Amino acid sequence: MSSEIQRKQEADLTKDCDEIIPVAESLADAGKLQEALDKLLALEKQTRNAADLASTSRVLLSTISILHTKKEWALLNSHISLLSKKHGQLRQATQKMVEKTMEYLDGLEGKDKLELIETLREVTEGKIYLEVPRARVTRQLSSIKEAGGDITAASDLLQELQVETFGSMERKEKVDFILEQMRLLKLQKDWDKLQIVSKKINVKWLSEEDHEELKLRFYGLMILWGLHSAKYLEVCKYYRAVYDTPSIQADEAKWSSVLRNIVYFVILAPYDNEQSDLLNRVAKDDKLVKLPEPYNLIQCFITPELMRWPGIEGLYGESLKQSKVFGKLGTAGVQGDIEEEEEGNGAKRYKVLHDRIVEHNIRTVAQYYTRITLARLASLLDLTTSETEQFLSSLVTSKTVYAKIDRPAGLVSFKAPKTGDAVLNEWSSDVSKLMGLIEKSCHLIAKEHAVDAALKASKGLKA
Repeated sequence: MSSEIQRKQEADLTKDCDEIIPVAESLADAGKLQEALDKLLALEKQTRNAADLASTSRVLLSTISILHTKKEWALLNSHISLLSKKHGQLRQATQKMVEKTMEYLDGLEGKDKLELIETLREVTEGKIYLEVPRARVTRQLSSIKEAGGDITAASDLLQELQVETFGSMERKEKVDFILEQMRLLKLQKDWDKLQIVSKKINVKWLSEEDHEELKLRFYGLMILWGLHSAKYLEVCKYYRAVYDTPSIQADEAKWSSVLRNIVYFVILAPYDNEQSDLLNRVAKDDKLVKLPEPYNLIQCFITPELMRWPGIEGLYGESLKQSKVFGKLGTAGVQGDIEEEEEGNGAKRYKVLHDRIVEHNIRTVAQYYTRITLARLASLLDLTTSETEQFLSSLVTSKTVYAKIDRPAGLVSFKAPKTGDAVLNEWSSDVSKLMGLIEKSCHLIAKEHAVDAALKASKGLKA
């Protein structure tokens, strides 16, 4: 705690304030503004030296109130700076003065407003007890810069505020500030920094019901980042978080559009264990049955059967291209479509969809074939031989499937060679089975001998 706050009050100057402040206000109304200010400054020195917080606060508020009433903006700026720099000035009094001054900003425009904002930023700079007022007034300055078209300056002003470290600011306001930082970074198209700033927000806190509006704003920005970075699995996760929001679940039009986008982006994501698990979980959603085309499309991906691209394009191509997810430049989109600002990515994602179908078909073939001719594989995939080799090579490189191409023979082998450990384990298993059979055979032979001996013994007794 600061030494100013710990100072013991030496005198109560309430009576002096009751006498002098009305006199100063009367002098100001009579046009003797400088004389009124002199009286208040003299009184302020007495109250400050006496550590009388209540009286000091009254004097400071009275001073800026008189200047505001007289619209003496230049004097107001100079006196705010002067009073805040007084030796031994009480922090709580300064804080009240700054908060009161901030109320005047709403009634100002243009140059006067900018000068008052700069004065407040100068007064609050480097003072922890004024970090929240500084953040709020900086946000107002940032909005002015943005309205003037200077997005870079607006963003830089907010980025300098490390609001996540402010102990006196409520968590909800902190998140609101960070989301504003992210929005300005989006306008700057600084996607890398946007993703870094997004990590300052605790998504578990956003999942609480009282924070839905902030949650939807956050995931809306993260979806745009994922679309720009082509992180389709991440985009799917963001849409799932939006889908789990109560307000979205309550509106059929909203949840159906979100669920449709979930299906689109989970099938666009590259295949791995996480994508496969998420694909199957999405396919089990009970509400998906109400969306026939997305439901049928995702069933094709979870079923280990070949999907011929001409057939898929004939069944779903027209409806897919009506959305901005897969549509060409200038597509109007459908209800609840993505709000991507970058143009031309729909056609790229349509090509990615074709690639994912080809990769699914290669994985399916690898399940049913140990060897297949390259020409036959190309026929099954509806590709040329060279394209088939490219897709097969990419899947082998990512270790999705095992394959070897024998070009002279025109064969593709999907049978992986056994490792030394695998061969040894198989041999050990075979030896164990052999020993088990031998032991069982010995047991049966001994049993037969015992039965035969018993029969002979019974015949000897009868004789």
